[in-house]
Amino acid sequence: MSRKPQNGGLKWGPFVARIPFIHIRFRAAEFFQGIAISGATAFAGVPIVMGMGLTFEEGVAVALIAGTLIAAGPILFGVPFAPGWITPAYPIVLIFFATMGYYSPSGVEYQPETFQFMAALCIEFTLLVALLGMTGLSGKIINNIPNTLKSGIILGAAVAAFYQVFFKEFDSRYMEQPIAMTVALAICILTTFSEPFKRLAASNKIFQKISSLGLLPGFLIAAAVAYLFGEATLGEVAGRPIYQEGISFGLTFPEVVKLFERTSPFSDQVGFPPLKMYLEALPLVIIGYILLFGDIITGKAILNDAEKERPDEPLDVDVNKVHLSIAVRNFLGLIANPNFPTQGALWTGVHVVVAERWRKGAKEMPSIFDGLGSYYLMAIPFLYVWQPFIVFMGPLMSIALNLTLVLTGFACAYVALAIPKTNAEMSSALLIGLLVAFSGEYVWAALLIGILLSVFVVGFGKK
Repeated sequence: MSRKPQNGGLKWGPFVARIPFIHIRFRAAEFFQGIAISGATAFAGVPIVMGMGLTFEEGVAVALIAGTLIAAGPILFGVPFAPGWITPAYPIVLIFFATMGYYSPSGVEYQPETFQFMAALCIEFTLLVALLGMTGLSGKIINNIPNTLKSGIILGAAVAAFYQVFFKEFDSRYMEQPIAMTVALAICILTTFSEPFKRLAASNKIFQKISSLGLLPGFLIAAAVAYLFGEATLGEVAGRPIYQEGISFGLTFPEVVKLFERTSPFSDQVGFPPLKMYLEALPLVIIGYILLFGDIITGKAILNDAEKERPDEPLDVDVNKVHLSIAVRNFLGLIANPNFPTQGALWTGVHVVVAERWRKGAKEMPSIFDGLGSYYLMAIPFLYVWQPFIVFMGPLMSIALNLTLVLTGFACAYVALAIPKTNAEMSSALLIGLLVAFSGEYVWAALLIGILLSVFVVGFGKK
């Protein structure tokens, strides 16, 4: 017999599931924001998997599976986070894949080995996160990683993201839609990171509202510019129609079965990876976990601050449960479509918006799960089966990807550059960051050099 938790839901194991419209009340504001904001980023991952040899239609199926599993975080597992990708890990993974011949912005021929390697990443990451969640060792391990190495890894993610957009894929993506790309990046950087804009938002409700919408205003303006200046053609991707048979206003279910056959290690076409791939994948898994843990701590800190004003809804923010929920989501993703690192802990912008509204009181948002549920389950999954949305978003997916990478680069740089305190730490972190960003298949050597720099150049200090 399930015991009913304090704030509603069905308890199963260490988790709490909440059924929409029964344990989660519909919130119109979050629902429509979820449609708009998730719509602006929904297709960011499609160009990535197309660069690994999948078709556009299969890329839509990838987005459907990843989005559904992300939505399961607050709905199925009862984690009061707004989950998302481990976004900083993606540019590092892409550079690694490119050196192995598994990825190119212009696309590569489909290779089962690509998805064997992706499976190796997912299997190791799932096991690592599950082990640390069950033992509770995550905090101790992370606290003993030198700050210089942490800073270098995060800085490496920033450098890799900027390199991907402005150098590696500049001609193949940016220059295909230069006006729209520039408009999108300029507006989104201004509304997200500009200190003068933040001061305006603090004293002006209109600017405050624009700021709370994250990248949505910039993306919508860029979309209008792209269509207006002929940089995007409705219903076309890479010069070919999205739907050969024509466009309707009905529903079209993505090619999930075909995707399973071409990407899952459980399919005969792919199979499980050899031992060599597990060894090559391990450094990327370690980097991904360090980045993930930072997101978990950030998400918990935001809730702890907001919870002071909501004693009526105490939240169970157990770091170990967060780990276990991410492990289960990654395992489910492994079965259907391994896609490291799309199953992470935090979508920071959405998390902040929902937490800020929740902290205003029960009249504004009775439960934080009402806001999260409306953003996720009631907004994201059906977008991928509605033809008009796919037709509109298809030509804009490169803009969504570049926006995601550049904003990730800015955010990582903010965090990474605030960690070092001495000249030795700063210079060592810079070198580690460059090595992590550009070492490709030798990323293990970057981690080893980072450890040596942390020990022999920075030292252990007074401790």
